[in-house]
Amino acid sequence: MRPFLVGKLVDRLRRFRELRRAKRLVPTMPSEGRGLRTNIVPLPSAPWFAQHGQSVLAFARRMRSGNIGAYGIDRWNVGQSDPTGVDVRSVHELSRMHHWCAYALAAHLDAERRDEWCQLLEDEIVTFASAYPAGTGVHWQFPMGTGIRLHSMLVAWDWAQRSGWRSADGDRIVAATAIDHALLTFAERESRGGLSTSHYAANLLGVLAASVYVEGRPETDLWKHDACRGLLSEIPRQILPDGMSNEGSTGYHRQIVDTFVHALHLMHAAQTPVRADVAHQTLVLSAVARCRQLERLGMPLIGDNDDGLSMKLCGFEPEMSYMYDVAERLHGAAAMMRVSTDMQNFGLAVLEDEHLQCTLRNGPVGQFGKGGHAHNDQNSMTLRCDGRWFVVDPGTSTYTMDMRRRNQQRSTGSHSTMWPADADQAEYPAGESGLFWLLEDRLERRLARTADGVLRGEIIRADVGRHVRELSLEQGALHGHDVFTGNAGHSAECVFVFHPDVRIVQIGDEQLVIASGQTQLVLSWTGAKGLIDQATYSERFASIRTTSCLRLHGSEISWAIRRDVP
Repeated sequence: MRPFLVGKLVDRLRRFRELRRAKRLVPTMPSEGRGLRTNIVPLPSAPWFAQHGQSVLAFARRMRSGNIGAYGIDRWNVGQSDPTGVDVRSVHELSRMHHWCAYALAAHLDAERRDEWCQLLEDEIVTFASAYPAGTGVHWQFPMGTGIRLHSMLVAWDWAQRSGWRSADGDRIVAATAIDHALLTFAERESRGGLSTSHYAANLLGVLAASVYVEGRPETDLWKHDACRGLLSEIPRQILPDGMSNEGSTGYHRQIVDTFVHALHLMHAAQTPVRADVAHQTLVLSAVARCRQLERLGMPLIGDNDDGLSMKLCGFEPEMSYMYDVAERLHGAAAMMRVSTDMQNFGLAVLEDEHLQCTLRNGPVGQFGKGGHAHNDQNSMTLRCDGRWFVVDPGTSTYTMDMRRRNQQRSTGSHSTMWPADADQAEYPAGESGLFWLLEDRLERRLARTADGVLRGEIIRADVGRHVRELSLEQGALHGHDVFTGNAGHSAECVFVFHPDVRIVQIGDEQLVIASGQTQLVLSWTGAKGLIDQATYSERFASIRTTSCLRLHGSEISWAIRRDVP
């Protein structure tokens, strides 16, 4: 038995006991002797409002009218039945109520309709509390979403009141609703016996917000102490020394950084007794810098490309400008710190020149070896040219709704790497229980950059074989050399998954001309036979597009991709 399974069992027993107690305490009745503090989380900066104000208003108006248009959901309003026929992750995103903060900001941007926006916020909070009773239904099924919703609700209410609007009844109702959220989130906090992830950090962010905002409740001191201590403990556990998160996913890196930045900001604004020291702040700022770097590289979809954040103000897209705004206001020039090119602990290296940007992934599955959001993507690559994607990671369109597609999209054969078509690199348990596992026990892997700048990735699985990939940029072209040494019965294929916007212009015996927009590339190879095949690509969760891929069959293949200049 894996040692962490014992910890998970003990943690589950703790959660069962605390949750049973919490459910006896909800729902909390509004009380005259209880209220909410204000002026805790500052509004976005004036430059941020100037740049993003219209996007905020568009999001607020869209949600007011019920036009979701995301995650496979066309229409929905707070209080209605949960959407059906979609992945539960889609409903989970709705349950976070990010748009409540957009309503509050709309009250500042659309001053003539201030009272309408603020009353809409209050009405939706009241409707939510009555339509989805505390602790029941999908909206309460995921403590992570409950914690994010709790934080969103309290910040939104604070921002609404900063517009000059007041509602004494609303104060009491929001305070009581916040207590229900905090009681249940604190009881169900997902420490998972030491296998804590971004879920646990989001739990603590919500509990911290309740401890800071709610007055007249005895538990708030305990919530504040445990949330602050827990968050500061999680920063060095969940952020690796290179500034990347311990999730095996660039999407989840983005989410965990957003959570920690807002948590530190909340501690600072509320002047909590437990505060982040220089080491904590430096690690979080290095993670912010990695976000900037990944966005400059086009945010390659390494692992599950979950687009969740702790705060979304401009729509459902994972837009990071507010997080950067918060980090810069809290840390000044330090928020613009520089980081090294390669992410050695995460396992992502970069080659780039004035036209080409290439990444090579070879690293741990994350989550302390559980691999909940990692893919079988060792030695896989992505490539952009002139800001347009050519070779991509397949992304993620589903978690639990379609097991076959979930496993297909995280399989080795769906990534731009070399491996036998009849085998995966890492294993996972069969059935639904294995959808968020990827065990690297049988793998050996190495990633290095040589003195002359060549990236060299190596992956070994004793019962399958060994793959070595070398990448280099020379004279404006990306050169690759792949060697697979397999056991009996295993023959390899080298795969290049193309972005759906890529057009195949010309096919030769050992050459492919591909184009996107006005940019054209020539992909040539030796030592293999080529086959054009279909693949899938999911740029965002709950969406899927058909695309093309090139499969080269051979054991040693040299190839090059160069920009074709007319």
